[in-house]
Amino acid sequence: MKRFFFLLAVISCCLCYSAVAQVAVIVHKNNATASLSTADLKNIFTGDMTKFASGANITIVTYKSDTETRKKFYTAIGKKFTECQAAILKRMMNDGLKPPMSFDSDDDVAAFVAKTPGAIGFVNVANVGAAKAITIDGKKQID
Repeated sequence: MKRFFFLLAVISCCLCYSAVAQVAVIVHKNNATASLSTADLKNIFTGDMTKFASGANITIVTYKSDTETRKKFYTAIGKKFTECQAAILKRMMNDGLKPPMSFDSDDDVAAFVAKTPGAIGFVNVANVGAAKAITIDGKKQID
């Protein structure tokens, strides 16, 4: 019986972690972008891509602290957060790139993206809110 409850607890933890670990990439609801590739995300979050295909300027939105969502996102694009920040800082100094907007929570990220045309960010799939989730490499979320 103890093994049963232990196994049940382990399965519950795994299910909770998997729900937390799913990340949605979000844009403003009027953004024509419906899909991007992982390479596009890497280029956006390093400052190498500054406009959407529509020509709209990109506003990068991320987190102030090292959240699980942030870790999962940067792992998925194959870059460390610090590498992206260094690349963006270089682009800010050399090319006048606007600094990313940073927030404390998924809700704050989603709210900013939802009211800011050109914004792109990432949140836990449960916190998309009024923003529009887009597909990445054909998937609705980053696992």
